[in-house]
Amino acid sequence: MKWEYEFGEELARTCPFGLRCPVPGMGWILLGTLGALVVAPVAIPAVKKAGKAIAKTAVKGGIVAYEGSKELVSEAKAELAASRPEV
Repeated sequence: MKWEYEFGEELARTCPFGLRCPVPGMGWILLGTLGALVVAPVAIPAVKKAGKAIAKTAVKGGIVAYEGSKELVSEAKAELAASRPEV
């Protein structure tokens, strides 16, 4: 029981601005939330712009891979047809 009390006291002492927190770690959660709210308006458009470029590249790469696989399959079919003995 003493260990739990000491652990809780240590967490209460680590609150920001030297305040005593009723819930251990609550101050850091609040600071993190406020920081995220301040950073979000800047970060979201940047991530959106980068995500759009990545998605566009992925779609183009998929189309190129699809076209290349169609060509490869048609060549394989031609080789299989040529290698079969006629009955």
